[in-house]
Amino acid sequence: MKNRYLSLVIALGLCFGAEERLLAATEALDWNTENQQNVTCIYGEVTVLASIPSIYFCGAQWGGVGGYCGIQHNDATEHRTIFSMWDTSPTLHPKVTEADPQTVFNRFGGEGEGAHTHMLWDWKYGETFQFFLRKEPGKKSGTTDTRFYIFDSAKKWRHIATINSPNGRDNQGPAFVEVCSWIENFGGGDPKKPKVALYGLWVGSNLDGMKHLTRTGGESGSGRWGQLHGAYFLAEGSKEQLSAVFEKLEPKYGKPVFGVDGKELTPIPNKPLPAELIKELKNISRAPVVASSQR
Repeated sequence: MKNRYLSLVIALGLCFGAEERLLAATEALDWNTENQQNVTCIYGEVTVLASIPSIYFCGAQWGGVGGYCGIQHNDATEHRTIFSMWDTSPTLHPKVTEADPQTVFNRFGGEGEGAHTHMLWDWKYGETFQFFLRKEPGKKSGTTDTRFYIFDSAKKWRHIATINSPNGRDNQGPAFVEVCSWIENFGGGDPKKPKVALYGLWVGSNLDGMKHLTRTGGESGSGRWGQLHGAYFLAEGSKEQLSAVFEKLEPKYGKPVFGVDGKELTPIPNKPLPAELIKELKNISRAPVVASSQR
């Protein structure tokens, strides 16, 4: 997974306004989905416990060069949520077909090209960011729609955008495959400063069959990965500064269990999605907000 992941993550800085910058470090979780077939739904959670500006916490990336979503720490005052899809081929381009009025969307380019969306989103430390992705055949034959939703401060699910992608080599159609999560230090910030986030993913071919992903291997780059508080974590920072952060978190989250690159830890406890959450996801409004222009 590491070579595939690292060759792709270089391209991700482009749509975050960091085209000319080198990545300081990347850490990834390669989720084990071998027993999950025809995954069309992903529900995910990201809880940031420590960060600095210019860090991207990717909740899910799929399909090699398919797409990705998550939250971004741009600077001291700006946070975002991001959802983007790469081109299927040099001549087959994804297109934003629906978007929330506050969603910014356009093409991105550089080392990789595709359709990019983001929204200013003031996520908080210690609060869980919840997101939902759903794939289905597009209205146009030979295409796939990928929808991205987040749970907002009004306690409602919000449709951020739909991206329609032509099917082909780098878009496998209506299924999520090769799912991973990661941290990217896209601004080249101090690698010694602590960055820590908890990750959880649930997948299924429908909402009634969502399964908690309890197994993953990690690729730590210059950082750390492992288990904490019944979830998986990714971290970057010096050993001394991370130790201080984990010690501070211990009364609430317990002690971390550190992973070894290329190996899986004992699976975390299975945590089925609450029935009320599944009901909410089923009731998400499908009324489109039609994108009329790039902005």
